[in-house]
Amino acid sequence: MRILALIWLVVVPVVAAVLLASLLRPLARRLVRWHVPGPLAALVSLLLTVAVLAGVGFLVQLQVTAQLSALVDDLVDTVQRMRPLLARLGVGDLRLDRLETGVVDWLQAHRDQALSLAQTGAGVLVDTGTMMLLTLFVTFFLLYDGERVWRGVLVPFRGVARQRMDRAGRAAWGVVTAYMHGTAVIATIHGIVIGLVLFLLGVPLALPLAVLVFLGSFVPIAGALVAGGVAVLVTLATKGWVAGLILLVVLIAEDQLEGHVLQPLIVGRYVRLHPLLIGLALAVGSILGGIVGAVVAVPLAAVLRHTVPVLLGRPALSDGPADGDPTGGTGADDAADPVGPPDGQRTIRTGGRS
Repeated sequence: MRILALIWLVVVPVVAAVLLASLLRPLARRLVRWHVPGPLAALVSLLLTVAVLAGVGFLVQLQVTAQLSALVDDLVDTVQRMRPLLARLGVGDLRLDRLETGVVDWLQAHRDQALSLAQTGAGVLVDTGTMMLLTLFVTFFLLYDGERVWRGVLVPFRGVARQRMDRAGRAAWGVVTAYMHGTAVIATIHGIVIGLVLFLLGVPLALPLAVLVFLGSFVPIAGALVAGGVAVLVTLATKGWVAGLILLVVLIAEDQLEGHVLQPLIVGRYVRLHPLLIGLALAVGSILGGIVGAVVAVPLAAVLRHTVPVLLGRPALSDGPADGDPTGGTGADDAADPVGPPDGQRTIRTGGRS
């Protein structure tokens, strides 16, 4: 188990680096086109990302520290206001007293714990510093020297096997790139819309809830459902059923917009999977890898769908991505590389529902 835990500490940063590199590669290539040296372009892309994440995290911590006490007080008031309704539904006074006491005690007990956690977030970052540094390290070299990394992966293969691995790598990179770019755009739209609605409704912790919705959108179906449900419950508890109903309507409208417009237009049909396959992938990923497994389950399933036929020597799927650069890279030798073309952005192709 100790060995598996150590392996996991390496696998997670590498997987995270691949996903992060697929997101940052367009920015790094744009900087290279502006005559920024490859290593500097990769470094600037990483530093900008870290700065944005640190800024958002700092703002979230400030809002949690400032508003969490008020949120808990609102929740306590809501529990007390529900007494008459529960009494009319036949719940006895003794049971109501026990319920109210239990909920109030739990909220007040966990308020101090949550505030302590928000104020000691730096300690959590220190504990995970090794994994974060490894993620940034791998991401840097994937952005700068991805072509050479991919050639190194292909070294053990010869002949037909090398060709199949090359094609499979291109297909996999195309799927991952399209999935991550599309999902990031959709998650940003969700986060901005929900954050704006929460702000207009005057809901406490609007920014942390918007960030939660943004992050949840990277886990198809379940993530958006859980994050949106948390936002609705907080709104119901603090601003009443009218505000909660408004937010619920917005969430339903967003879900329909995503399913019928955003997903087909932004992500493209070749990344889309049957809901049953998505559910099974999420279940397996969550069991094996927790939150990390849930995040990578769907793109991994899409990658397998497009690469397995290629590895078996069968024709590629007709709705699959075009050949592209499997690892990225902003080095000077990109154009001369025999493995991948100079611009892998041709891998993204969109389409409607199949």
